[in-house]
Amino acid sequence: MWEYYFARKNFSPQIDVNPSVNLGLCVVIPCYNEPNLIKSLESIAGCTLPACDVEVIVVVNHPEGANHDVLENSNKAVKDIDEANRLWGSENLYFRTIRAFDLPRKQAGVGYARQIGMDEAAYRLLSVGRQSGVIACFDADSQCMPNYLCELYHLWDKHPETHACSVRFEHPLSGEEFPNSVYKGIADYELHLRYYNQASRFVGFPFAYHTVGSSMACSAGAYVKFGGMNRHQAGEDFYFLQKIIPHGGFRELNTTCVFPSPRPSNRVPFGTGRAMSKLVYSNEPISTYHLESFINLEPLFQNVTTLYDHGSDQTKKFIESLAEPLSDFLFQVDAIKAIENVRANASSPKSFKKRFFLWFDAFMLLKYMNFAAEKYYGRQPVEKQAKNLLISMGKFQAEKLDAKELLLIYREMERSEWSIKL
Repeated sequence: MWEYYFARKNFSPQIDVNPSVNLGLCVVIPCYNEPNLIKSLESIAGCTLPACDVEVIVVVNHPEGANHDVLENSNKAVKDIDEANRLWGSENLYFRTIRAFDLPRKQAGVGYARQIGMDEAAYRLLSVGRQSGVIACFDADSQCMPNYLCELYHLWDKHPETHACSVRFEHPLSGEEFPNSVYKGIADYELHLRYYNQASRFVGFPFAYHTVGSSMACSAGAYVKFGGMNRHQAGEDFYFLQKIIPHGGFRELNTTCVFPSPRPSNRVPFGTGRAMSKLVYSNEPISTYHLESFINLEPLFQNVTTLYDHGSDQTKKFIESLAEPLSDFLFQVDAIKAIENVRANASSPKSFKKRFFLWFDAFMLLKYMNFAAEKYYGRQPVEKQAKNLLISMGKFQAEKLDAKELLLIYREMERSEWSIKL
């Protein structure tokens, strides 16, 4: 099967050294215009090594027509990788370089770079028979805990059937590298991510998981089974994991942590860097979705299986009974027809529910949230909505907490949840 994936893509290996028969984990790092790659490589090099060989595959990339500074940083990155091998490389840990220079401008971006590196990693792992070999995604400005490599290895060693996982992540909330405004802003942004995740779970959405590119991993077998990485210039992590999550075999790895950078960036049209850039340079605050947008979904998600026995008229009445923002949205996306198609291909309420959420997936959820924000609720201050969710969950009264304090509560809440799941 995996040979077909690479044949279909006309894949040619870019690393000309055969993989070790003991290769079991590849860390893939896209590197575009990064002046301090060596710090991330040092963080990985400082990890305890697992009971397999590890390759760190760095895809040094830039688009055609890149300016002088970008070219200089690409050349410096290649030298940094050579230096990492000299300082920290061994027969069990090796840093590999892929020079993805002069990529077509329309395709160049983080998605394409991840695809190049993950394709290479999958090929190397599968060629030595490691279906459950791990492909971990990292960023060229991230750090990690010293047990990062071992915990990834242990997850798949204990649960080889796992398709993919989300690794716990925490942005730095203080320091001297950035102005205080950046650290305050990243607290707001990460709080938004965790609020969205927890609110989705609270109302019963089954696919509520973080999809952060610097803190995700998959098996080599699952990578090719689900079609590999895409070439999106932003949101590539979300699109990639949403191909896998609905089919099961997804876990949350909480026993280690990745520390992504909070730096502002205009290199992608949305995501952490762009949100921070808008905050710092345009004074545009971090906002989120109204809690009521999520609460509206609870009657739908709780009663999905009842729709299995409904005809079109009953389905229409049920949709009309829902909160107006959700009802309006469902009629706009022709939900009655979609539900009829789901019903026609389901043999039981259980299979109906599974197929329903293949239709009302994470993309549809996000589409609804944006619809509700644009037409009904507007975008909301993240602190207020995060407080309201905690109160609705019966956690405690959270009136006097600021964004950083709220974030620490959400982090601990998710840490506890993930520990229970694993």
